[in-house]
Amino acid sequence: MYTNSGAHVRWNGVLSKSFAVLNGVKQGGIVSPVLFCIYIDGLLQRLKDSNAGCWIGKVFVGALAYADDIVLLAPTPRAMRHMLQICESYGQKFFIQFNANKSACMLVGKRFVSVRHKVQFYIDGQQIPVVDEFLHLGHTVVSQLDDNKEILNKRNELCGKINNVLCYRYLKCCDPVVKVKLLRSYCTTVW
Repeated sequence: MYTNSGAHVRWNGVLSKSFAVLNGVKQGGIVSPVLFCIYIDGLLQRLKDSNAGCWIGKVFVGALAYADDIVLLAPTPRAMRHMLQICESYGQKFFIQFNANKSACMLVGKRFVSVRHKVQFYIDGQQIPVVDEFLHLGHTVVSQLDDNKEILNKRNELCGKINNVLCYRYLKCCDPVVKVKLLRSYCTTVW
């Protein structure tokens, strides 16, 4: 599936010449998240073995990975810097580039309020922005340890979906049973 893989770029109706795709996984591919996790497993193991990240009991939660996202959790800025150094060395060895512009650092807890603007983190020589909130896998994560913004966003999302079903001109005259079935299938999330 990935051996001798090639691609074209279509822009403004014009197709480029074919070029070889030498790294990465196919965007939207069903097995892409699994292949990424297999490829990145060595990094996750190194991070776990470093004991620098966070633990819940005997379970390591200092490096969480899904699809092409990796979240690092560390109890101190020093531990985070150590974990970032592990990522850099692994990336150099296995040709992985980490993008600081697509990364964010969040300091959580009251003890970091006064030093938030003084703390800096780097990956591959680029500074990672320190933020108070960011969107991760469709969810708003905030440093204040509350979920009010996330709840409001999900509430608004649900209201929009309900309005789409109830107000769509072709569905106004539908049988109520059909509307309920549409509401259940379109407006609820299955995990």
